[in-house]
Amino acid sequence: MDKAISQLLCDINDDDCHIRFAAARTLGDIGAETPDALDALFNALNDNTWFVRLAALQTLRDLQLEPTIVLQKIIPILKDDHEDVREYAALTLGDLGTKGKPAILPLVEALSDSVWYVRATVAWVLGEIGSDAGKCCHRLIDCLQDDEPEVRINSARTLGMINWTENKDMIRVLEKAADDNDQLPEVKEEIFLALKKISESKDV
Repeated sequence: MDKAISQLLCDINDDDCHIRFAAARTLGDIGAETPDALDALFNALNDNTWFVRLAALQTLRDLQLEPTIVLQKIIPILKDDHEDVREYAALTLGDLGTKGKPAILPLVEALSDSVWYVRATVAWVLGEIGSDAGKCCHRLIDCLQDDEPEVRINSARTLGMINWTENKDMIRVLEKAADDNDQLPEVKEEIFLALKKISESKDV
């Protein structure tokens, strides 16, 4: 084994969290193709320091691993103790596109996250994956009443990307939300764009 990689594998278990952080980021540059390095990064996802966990997650995202591995390792991170780690886990799953569909239900659960920017990111990611209407449209419509505008905007955007074939009745709910006088103009604009996309769909 290369001496540099061997040193990094030691560093990622160092007592100093800053050394562990640096090792987690550097392993992606020089040791990513070795099984030992990947195992070390996966183990670092359970580190007791949040920014070490985030560093390992960032490196793993950069490596663009096989979807099955990403789903297995990253879905549990949606429940991490730190909000930045949870948000980055959602972004990593969003990179999978339609191959990330097994993550939809855990992501829908994450729409209830206590931190607004995590909820906003999750709402956006569901659109990137290509959400199944039956699994998340109700929750996304609920999110149109979220306290944070960014959550509402991203939820409306994703609603416009959903296959509504089996949920045509929900279109009326979305139309009602668009007529809500209490809704912010930028949110209403995104809802109208969603309705336009739905109306132009060949499936509706």
